[in-house]
Amino acid sequence: MRAIHILDDMTARTLQPFDPEVVRPWKLGDGPRGALLIHGFAGTPPELRRLGETLAANGFRCHAPALPGHGTTPKDLEQTRWQDWANCVADAFDELCAECSDVVVAGQSMGGTLALHLAAHDFRVSAVASLASPIWLPGPIPPLLPVIRRVVRWHRTGDDVDLWHPGAVEELYSYGMRPTRSINELRRLCAVVRDEVAGIRAPVLVIHGERDRTIDPRCAHEIARRLIGSSAVELTLLPRSGHAISVDVDRDTVNSDILRWFERFAPSTPAATPLGAGAG
Repeated sequence: MRAIHILDDMTARTLQPFDPEVVRPWKLGDGPRGALLIHGFAGTPPELRRLGETLAANGFRCHAPALPGHGTTPKDLEQTRWQDWANCVADAFDELCAECSDVVVAGQSMGGTLALHLAAHDFRVSAVASLASPIWLPGPIPPLLPVIRRVVRWHRTGDDVDLWHPGAVEELYSYGMRPTRSINELRRLCAVVRDEVAGIRAPVLVIHGERDRTIDPRCAHEIARRLIGSSAVELTLLPRSGHAISVDVDRDTVNSDILRWFERFAPSTPAATPLGAGAG
């Protein structure tokens, strides 16, 4: 199944069980604004930890859930559907909305696709940051996945890493073997969201690395072009970065751009003016 290689996430892939403490969901910050951070396909919450630390330091209450079937075993992933991932995101968003005045959403790779899906259905989303998100999968294999998944159960990942900063791969934890059934679920999610993007009203920041060999950067252009109902759209391309832009060489720029975007559309609530202030 060499042809499916282009679907791989550029991560520290492993066939060994994860340390549950390393890949567990995390929460940071206690501000009045919420930020939901969604990891990618076969990935885990640590891939967005740097972004969470930046946002939490600037007054955001950050939650990074683990999507169903992720952070445990590939067999667990095989038992899930894209709707399970989307429902997990919706539940986590509801939890933040119950605690915060405004809630923003950011996602890496498939996490960004799920963020767009949420924004298309829930107009409480204050702003979105989409990082290297697919709305279609590259190459000739994806259309054949409905058949392939019936005869080939597993796809083993390769050694190709597109990161400018190769050491960044150590910050990522991902399955070294992925169910073809689950890759087909990712394909199905992309097809749904591709048609939903036009209905998004929230402002969307679209970021993509031009060295990305996993998800074609043309997806970023198409997302931006399809966001006809969004209140604001910004597209940023990073010439040096590969797929995992949350940890690659431009990660500090990515984090500051996302913070700027979220501050713009979910600004901190100004302190209330005491009664009688300024009178006299």
